[in-house]
Amino acid sequence: MKPYLAWAFGMILLAPSLAGAEVYSWTDANGNKVYSDQPPPRVNAQRMNVRAPQAARTASAPQAEKKAEKKADNKAVASDNAAIAAANAKIKEQNCKAAQTNLATLQLNGRIRLPGSTALATDAQRGEMIRQAQKDVQTWCNK
Repeated sequence: MKPYLAWAFGMILLAPSLAGAEVYSWTDANGNKVYSDQPPPRVNAQRMNVRAPQAARTASAPQAEKKAEKKADNKAVASDNAAIAAANAKIKEQNCKAAQTNLATLQLNGRIRLPGSTALATDAQRGEMIRQAQKDVQTWCNK
């Protein structure tokens, strides 16, 4: 086994015991503040609380991650909506041009063939086709 893997494995095994380790502080004979995990004999050492509250760290992390995920999702949805709106605008513009072309063709040509037939439209049928083409222009061109 490689040495660094052995050290890493050993540190992983020791991590839980280090998290629960006790820390003591005292002042030595020279007046220096000393910190250690073992109190010296015959010295009045104070035990210190060095543990961070577990619940505060674990509870806030998932909430922050959820907020970040929601923001990312909202940005993705907004981007998709913008792309859909742009595509719809392009299609509407194409339909408007087609409706205007159809109306111009019906108004300029006196002899119109009925759709799907070789017969010519009567004046009443031609008038109805023009009215429908005008409605289409209003619908697609907002006029």
